[in-house]
Amino acid sequence: MTTPSTEQPAKTIALELSVMRSGSTLLKALMSAAPDISSLPETNFQKYQSPDAPAQIAALCPERIVVLKRPAWFNETRRYPKLPNVPEAKRVILARDVHTTTASLRKMVFRKIEPAIPRAVDRWFAEKYWAPVYSRLFEQFPDNGTTNFWIRYEDLVQDPVKWTGKLFQFLGSNRTEGVDSYPPPQGYDWKWGSDDGGDKIKSLSVQAPKVPQSSIDILERVQSLPRVAETRAQLGYADSIASR
Repeated sequence: MTTPSTEQPAKTIALELSVMRSGSTLLKALMSAAPDISSLPETNFQKYQSPDAPAQIAALCPERIVVLKRPAWFNETRRYPKLPNVPEAKRVILARDVHTTTASLRKMVFRKIEPAIPRAVDRWFAEKYWAPVYSRLFEQFPDNGTTNFWIRYEDLVQDPVKWTGKLFQFLGSNRTEGVDSYPPPQGYDWKWGSDDGGDKIKSLSVQAPKVPQSSIDILERVQSLPRVAETRAQLGYADSIASR
């Protein structure tokens, strides 16, 4: 008589890569709408370097597909991402255009005094943080649909059902239909310093934001910087109406 195997199938591990303030919390929340995809707080996947890293990551949640989100920090532009010791990990790369990212970074860093911060800071965010991180990700992880999946924030919020459906297929989820809403986090709260802590994410549905004139003004100031212009072209933003 053959004894049934009790061995559990290997889990799929995916890494969500981006800059800060790119919509990464929203994307992670949307993926968690599939019952077989994890709902975890922001997790530094870069620390998992031991030989048993796959088992350690798999133990973080009961779901079959484990998604770990960790954007690049300001001091990591030359080394992000340090991949965990998981040879078959998939990568989901979230892009967001330079001006709306910069506007959000200003608010995150400077809070109440943001209106008084000089415009010169925008150049640093764009040229020294946004551009090098996305340029590095673009070169290391080309969009091939098998191990690497690129998605732009602007496309996601305009048609979340379409793009989450593509994501579920990429990750191998049993869910095939895309979503435009998501469940609240399980066992933790969204809060500033890790995930997004704003009111919009707590609405539990996708809300396409309006781009204010102040953000468009940032684009006018930084789009001609050589490295910014090159990176925007790589990401398909140079002639994109949606990015404005």
